[in-house]
Amino acid sequence: MDIVDSEHVDSDHMGGASPQAIADVMLQITHIADSLGYTHGLKPSQWTALRFFAGANNSQRTVSAFADFHATTRGAASQMVEVLVGKELLVRVPVPEDRRVTQLHPTPKALELLRHDPLNDFAGVIADLPADDQYRLAETLTSLLRGLLEKRQSV
Repeated sequence: MDIVDSEHVDSDHMGGASPQAIADVMLQITHIADSLGYTHGLKPSQWTALRFFAGANNSQRTVSAFADFHATTRGAASQMVEVLVGKELLVRVPVPEDRRVTQLHPTPKALELLRHDPLNDFAGVIADLPADDQYRLAETLTSLLRGLLEKRQSV
């Protein structure tokens, strides 16, 4: 799918790429990337949780921090964590300074699984882009994400 149609240049949209066409391609990319996440007995959201807990500092390894990051409810995040604990991919670690707080740490099994993270394939495609394109893509996607988060908060 090519969103830049050089034969039918629309003067309102540089190079003929309309915002709607760009959004359609982004949805297709999202769908394909999401479908890669159904592997090794996990769903895409579970991979996201594993990545989060593997990369978070200790103070952020909580259900609440993950819920905020994943833009979901505490209840939904808690259910996901329960599944990952049941699969022996996360372990609860009590915080000695505050017994009300429990941190979630990836198990060695989870860290091994993350070596086969399906996101690596997606990242590999991005890595094949020229460095300048990667930088511009990162800037553009960050701006889009901020805009979408602002719209979401105003609803």
